[in-house]
Amino acid sequence: MAKMIARAANKPEDYARFNVTPNTILPREDGMLTKADEKNFEWWYFDANLTDGRNVVATFMTKDPFNLSTELNPWVSFEVTDTDGKTTSYREDVTAQEFSARTDYCDVHIGKNYLTGDLKTYTLHFEKDGFAADLTIKNTLSSWRPAAGANLFGDKQFSWLPAVPAADVTGTLTTNDQTSDITGKGYHDHNWGDELMIKMMHHWYWGRADVGNYKVISTETTAEKAYNYSKLPVMMIADHGEIISGDDSNMVVEDSDVFVDENTKKPVQKNLKYTVKGEKNTYVVTYNMDKIISGFKMIDEMTGIKKLLAKLSGFDGAYLRFTGTIKVTKYADNKIVDEAVNPDGIWELMYFGKTINE
Repeated sequence: MAKMIARAANKPEDYARFNVTPNTILPREDGMLTKADEKNFEWWYFDANLTDGRNVVATFMTKDPFNLSTELNPWVSFEVTDTDGKTTSYREDVTAQEFSARTDYCDVHIGKNYLTGDLKTYTLHFEKDGFAADLTIKNTLSSWRPAAGANLFGDKQFSWLPAVPAADVTGTLTTNDQTSDITGKGYHDHNWGDELMIKMMHHWYWGRADVGNYKVISTETTAEKAYNYSKLPVMMIADHGEIISGDDSNMVVEDSDVFVDENTKKPVQKNLKYTVKGEKNTYVVTYNMDKIISGFKMIDEMTGIKKLLAKLSGFDGAYLRFTGTIKVTKYADNKIVDEAVNPDGIWELMYFGKTINE
């Protein structure tokens, strides 16, 4: 049986398919792009590293991405991770009637919670069980899209728009009537697709970081077996504000020191090395893992009928989050001209499929 093709959407016909223009991002690209009565998923994601040492993550979801349906099943989650590593999670599930989203710009409402913005400035509100977050997110870079903004798996697609690659974040967090002012550095992106992720992608590494005067966002997706485990790398490097893009046409990804995580039983690359050849310079971005700070089998997070169905189908997904050193080395004419290090980088591994040798 012939293998299907997985590739980056970077051809002229891909820009036409997704109704986008090279090197131009419009506010409507961060609006709702799926139709509720079709099988698909869509989410808007936000995270921030706060100056007080805490981290926050919010996700606004239209449907369950592991069980596509033709009806809305909206929910929003918000997580706060304290300086000691303890994470407190909140989640609000609502009816389809309590969901709304504009198509001309980002304006997503799930119950009383919302994320709204125009690629430059966003406001986010979340409330649940005595907790509330009110945040302002100001983009400090241009919005960025890798080519036409999707990976294609046969005729199916998984799209990704880093609408806010880097941001200054201000606002308040309230717990049981105790309100604290917060500041930090943030990020917002937007994802959508028309096929179950577990059918398209075997696993991916994703990371973003401030590294001195550089900002990096990287992904390396490995397609599922049906697509011959094809590698689909993408990277954005902001060099003092100038954005350089990397994909399989000008980028090489290498990994080393593979080990099997005892908890999830998944193979993990301890070291990742991304080499991107820009028009002027070459950049090498390395991720060197220090430790696993979170790791779990996805089935352990499920309950009831979903867990039973997952067991019957043999679902074996896992999620791991790492901390370690992220380094950017800049070369000109094969000579190092600059180098910067972030000793406290964080990145993730999302594992949908069984290990490749199974």
